[in-house]
Amino acid sequence: MSRYSLKPLPEYSDIFEVAVGWDPGLDTYFVQVFGTPDASSEPDVRLWQGTSLREIVEVQALLAIAGNYAEISGEVSAILEWDRGNCPHDPMRPIGRIVAEILGHQTLRQ
Repeated sequence: MSRYSLKPLPEYSDIFEVAVGWDPGLDTYFVQVFGTPDASSEPDVRLWQGTSLREIVEVQALLAIAGNYAEISGEVSAILEWDRGNCPHDPMRPIGRIVAEILGHQTLRQ
């Protein structure tokens, strides 16, 4: 799994962090937007997409969502594509099978 912090857009002074990454277990990119931490020091989760199998499969779709909240550098797209290519989804990994079974998807049996 990869995860990168992006700089929130200046108009969002209430956003603490925007994170994007690749989750090979779910075969999806993800984006998380956190508001400033509350009194318990826990950041407020404002947005979290990419939590289900193949929810965001195109890096451009991910960056379109993240771009609403954060500055996107030109290299982020290439880095995320590299992550996906070098750590692809493998449904035969034990965690991949567990996730697929929980979500009701078929996996190949050895």
